[in-house]
Amino acid sequence: MKLCVAICTRERPRLLRECLNSVVSQEVPEWVSADVVVVENHDRETSRGVCEEVSRESGWTIHYVLEPELGIPFARDRCGVFAEAAGYDRVLYVDDDEVAHAGWLKTMTEATRSHPAEVHYGRVLYTFPPQTPAWMLPKQVNKRATGTVLTKAEGHNTLVETRVFRDPDKGGLGLHFDGSMRFTGGSDTDFFTRVHDAGGRIIWIGEAVVEELVPENRIRLGWQLNRTFRVAGNISRLHEKRSGRAAAMRRSLVKGLGRLFGGLLFETPLAIVMMVTPARGKRQAFKAAKQIASGLGSLAYLTGFQAQPYRKVDGN
Repeated sequence: MKLCVAICTRERPRLLRECLNSVVSQEVPEWVSADVVVVENHDRETSRGVCEEVSRESGWTIHYVLEPELGIPFARDRCGVFAEAAGYDRVLYVDDDEVAHAGWLKTMTEATRSHPAEVHYGRVLYTFPPQTPAWMLPKQVNKRATGTVLTKAEGHNTLVETRVFRDPDKGGLGLHFDGSMRFTGGSDTDFFTRVHDAGGRIIWIGEAVVEELVPENRIRLGWQLNRTFRVAGNISRLHEKRSGRAAAMRRSLVKGLGRLFGGLLFETPLAIVMMVTPARGKRQAFKAAKQIASGLGSLAYLTGFQAQPYRKVDGN
């Protein structure tokens, strides 16, 4: 297998270096040849020096490519198109704010033999800052068995056959990330949903683990609720792309009202009752607030509102 590990970045050299170091320290099976491509989502070279330094120190080939069209779907698409054009068989996506656990690359590549598919989707663990309140910390449990067939995936730990990007007249699926979602988030879920709809298999590989470093600004309650709000709206837009506007509006109205009233009439009173045990009560109140935010996000879709949180870079 000719493999290309793909990392998208923008003005985050410290995080990029940590990510690259975790990649080039991976064990590579004898039957795999592996290189790296770093796609800088910028019109100037802010991270070439980091790539060249890690390449010299490790002996790995690290391609450095600029993608001046701002937005993560353009950067991720450039990774896939680059890998396909350069003759790589598969492209393995990892985010620049993640570090790969030992055995990650070997586990992912060997999964292509034990679980043949167009897409293999690995697990992401989250490392929160030490000051994160206990009630905000999620329970990080692997809920699926390796080999589970999925209908969608995300782009932060995903191995993809490059023929997914190849033109149909050359035997490919001809799929690409949707640039219209450049600042909204959700373009990766949309892309892999379309891979599934086109007949591609998506397989869960729970032992292939990367770890995401959560920045301090993302442990604020406001950020957490805003994220839940926008994810609900994104899901509604994905349903619109698959089933049409009318069906998406009906679904959003039902889901939005259900979550809103469920949060207000059930989850919130339950949180008040559980305050006799403050730790459990706070966790329940957080759950209620997120359910309300999700309901409002679904209802906001009906008005045409769309959040665009990725207009600026954070986390470095």
